[in-house]
Amino acid sequence: MSAPSLTARSHYQRSVKRILLGIMILNLLVTGIKFAVGALTGSIAVLADAFNALVDSSSNVIGLLGLRAASEPPDPDHPYGHRKYETIATLGIGGLMLLAGWEVLKDVFARLAGGTPPTVTSLSVVLILLTLPINIFIVWYEGKRGRELGSDVLRADATGTRVNILVSLAALAGLLGASIGLPWLDIVVALGIVVYIGVAASRILRETSDVLTDGAAVDPHVVEDIARAVPGVWFATKVRSRGREDDVHLDLHVNVDPAMATEQAHAIASEVERRVIDQMPGVVDAVVHIEPGQHPPISEWEALAVHLRQLADGLGLGVHNLHVDVLDGGYMVDVDVEVDASLSLDISHRVATEFEARVRAEIPRLVDIVTHLEPIAPGDHPQPIEGAEAAVLRQQIVRVADDICGAGTTHHIILRHSHIPHRVDVSCHCEVAGHTSLTDAHLIAEEVERQLRATLPQLDHVTIHVEPPGAKDL
Repeated sequence: MSAPSLTARSHYQRSVKRILLGIMILNLLVTGIKFAVGALTGSIAVLADAFNALVDSSSNVIGLLGLRAASEPPDPDHPYGHRKYETIATLGIGGLMLLAGWEVLKDVFARLAGGTPPTVTSLSVVLILLTLPINIFIVWYEGKRGRELGSDVLRADATGTRVNILVSLAALAGLLGASIGLPWLDIVVALGIVVYIGVAASRILRETSDVLTDGAAVDPHVVEDIARAVPGVWFATKVRSRGREDDVHLDLHVNVDPAMATEQAHAIASEVERRVIDQMPGVVDAVVHIEPGQHPPISEWEALAVHLRQLADGLGLGVHNLHVDVLDGGYMVDVDVEVDASLSLDISHRVATEFEARVRAEIPRLVDIVTHLEPIAPGDHPQPIEGAEAAVLRQQIVRVADDICGAGTTHHIILRHSHIPHRVDVSCHCEVAGHTSLTDAHLIAEEVERQLRATLPQLDHVTIHVEPPGAKDL
């Protein structure tokens, strides 16, 4: 399954880039205003506010650089792509927030050591109040777009600016406290700012660390429920996931019938992958490992047949027409082995001999095994039977089938030359009353097949499809 289209990814990158550039311009404006106010008043709280505004501007630059690196397509060294560079940029934003908190804390220590308390002017209050609407707009717009686009960088940047709003309000409270004779209030407010920055930054660091250390990205139980809903899946286990919430890669194991053909098992795996990606937002890749499930206790003969097919699968061979006799307490096995018709007898015999050797090694009770080499032509499509021969065969098939199912019920007859010389493959549809039980309908189909084989000994494969009246018109 493929990841989101290059067009969608390109649109995402352009949108985030435009937003970050616009926010950076606003943050630089706010930074200049707040540093000016802090220099005029000497307020630690105002300077803390200015440091946060500077962090916002720096985080925009980090976000742009991370976005640029994350836009690179997958390559041999990064087969899962470069999306985690955006997560690394988000981690950098959290680190800058902690650095700003440390700078504010150092200023608090300096004040406690005897630094000069802040002075308050009406201009200080006015300038802080002017910056608040800008920050409020930044938080609203950047947070909204971050959620819509699923961007870690925008959401983290919005969190930093949200901290900045609270810092501005706290700084204003500190200035007002100093104006009414409570200079120590500035220190308390600054400490509150440090605590808030620490909490917000820690949350960002924790979330990004989960992505970078391959923490589970989705609920495994949800994945298991989706997989078990696919026909043919017995169990779903060992779900593992990693990545960002919009770029999740996962793998899981599903158990299927151990006697299932390889092609059918592959089709089931593909269907599980498709459903997981379709039903779980953010999942861009799903790898399904097929494992043979455990049947309820099966007969000795069924177990032997499954074992033989497994050994043949390991060599890329098909087997059919399996016949087992018990001789002197052991198994005497006759089996047809399907081999690529393009191979020489020498190579084909070596392949069959290798299969026989594996069977002897794996089945201790084996007395002997005899293999019949049957050529299978890759890509060889059976040729249809046409003309007068086909007309005669159709009349005979209709006569036999209609005699069992009713006049006019047999249709859609397909005749092909079998892979076996002078043999014929046939398939046809027969109408049976819709209220007939499935078991009885199956018995009717078997009776049609038996009568056809008795009447036409040249038949090889026979497929009878039973359906209710009118189904052919659907």
